[in-house]
Amino acid sequence: VPAAGKSAVVAAADVRSAAAAGVATLEKPHRAWWHEFYPRSFLTIPDARQEAFYWIQLYKFATCSRPDGPAVDLNGPYFRVTQWPGLWWNLNIQLTYWPVYAGNRLDLGTNLIDEIDLNFDGLLADATKKGVLGDFAWVLHNYWSQFSYAGDRAAIHAKWAPKAKAVVAAYRPLLKKNAEGRLELAPLGSPEYHGFAKFPNTNYNLALLRWLLNALLEDDALSGSAPDPEAAEWRRILAELIPYPTDENGLRIASNQAVDESHRHYSHLMALFPLYQLDPTSPQDRDLVVKSVVHWHKIGGGKGLAGYSFTGGASLYASLGMGDEANAMMQTFLTGNIGISALNSNTFYVESGGRNPVIETPLSAASATMDLLLQSWGGKIRIFPAVPSAWADAQYHQLRAIGGFVVSAARGDGKTRWVALRSEAGEPCVIKVQDWTGPLAVAAARKPEVKEIAPGEYRIDLRKGEEIMLRPAGGGPLPVIAALPIKPEEVNLYGVKRGKEIKGNQTWPERPIVAP
Repeated sequence: VPAAGKSAVVAAADVRSAAAAGVATLEKPHRAWWHEFYPRSFLTIPDARQEAFYWIQLYKFATCSRPDGPAVDLNGPYFRVTQWPGLWWNLNIQLTYWPVYAGNRLDLGTNLIDEIDLNFDGLLADATKKGVLGDFAWVLHNYWSQFSYAGDRAAIHAKWAPKAKAVVAAYRPLLKKNAEGRLELAPLGSPEYHGFAKFPNTNYNLALLRWLLNALLEDDALSGSAPDPEAAEWRRILAELIPYPTDENGLRIASNQAVDESHRHYSHLMALFPLYQLDPTSPQDRDLVVKSVVHWHKIGGGKGLAGYSFTGGASLYASLGMGDEANAMMQTFLTGNIGISALNSNTFYVESGGRNPVIETPLSAASATMDLLLQSWGGKIRIFPAVPSAWADAQYHQLRAIGGFVVSAARGDGKTRWVALRSEAGEPCVIKVQDWTGPLAVAAARKPEVKEIAPGEYRIDLRKGEEIMLRPAGGGPLPVIAALPIKPEEVNLYGVKRGKEIKGNQTWPERPIVAP
């Protein structure tokens, strides 16, 4: 913050102190921190490039975020002059924090909670004034995820619900009944479509409003508190809200705006992912969203797509259980054929011809990798829900699912070998394992009831603090977590290789900062 007249002096002192200490002195505690940090959760997949990319993103985010620090902006500490300094709310900050939830790194997400808590009124007022209310509603999904993955219903009720009510209240004046008695939304933005134009009944805002209302009703039913007097009004709005605008290509941007050009944002598809207001297990909803995703990537030859169009596409296809399609999106991203953006050899991502580095897209690739292995929505923990057909083997240890569940699982020879669960909150537990059926072998200190309620779906009477190991009846390999082998030529795929350095000047001109 040069205007404060302080940062240049502080920065210079920090650099001098680090130089005096020397690299070896600084490296030792840093390596010790990393070796304590990274094993808290683990995954390994039969794709050395994607696995290496995942771990580098975990490292990058861990060096950017700490509980007592600020919310992570578009650069974190990896600063380079950019046109986009600061926090951006129409996709960037949301994607930046996605790896902390399923990745079981919730401590790294607390600074976003603090940012919203400290500035809620101003942020909401600003979003309302600018007609970008959906952006702030979306970041409340991150807020909700922080506590949902922890299984902390008390925090959802005490901290998230009042904020959600305030956002719903901000939407209320924008709702008007049409001639058919359905509620329509006044013109609002759908991030970056046709610049920042506003459209009536944007699918972006309709999906977010539906999610807010449904999540509030869920909280009201499960909080253990007296019924909320506003619940009847939430149900009325849901019942009267117009359907999502659609056409022959699927979900539109808004009532009066088709997806008629190549466009990098997937905000019109959020009713599927990450909000799950459309149900991918419903044939009608599924057909709609598959058609929508295909059209979004196909129109205009994809000339307007950027990196997060592919990481988002991977998560959208993963939500549909379409592992091969999801993996194709990830491979396109990882190999750098990503339209108007570029992925550098150190895994940093840039736009605008390389001049604008941003941090959220590679982080969302790490989150999408986990989406192939573990999902939790619709009241079910989904084990290996979208593994590509080529992945006969995969393992993970201590990832996290909604409801405060810590989950480990292994896949070998194309089959789910075992699943382990620990409940931190005592929430209802239902798991879905697509290749299991019939009775399971159970190992637990107190053997809970495990009931198959549908093919591959099991309800488990798992209490708070309890752990359970499940395997197909008849045994099988003992549970072991170990990194899958990789070929020698696949070691250290990332990093700047000699002779392949980035060419040319990729920075904007810097104005000199004069120390006071």
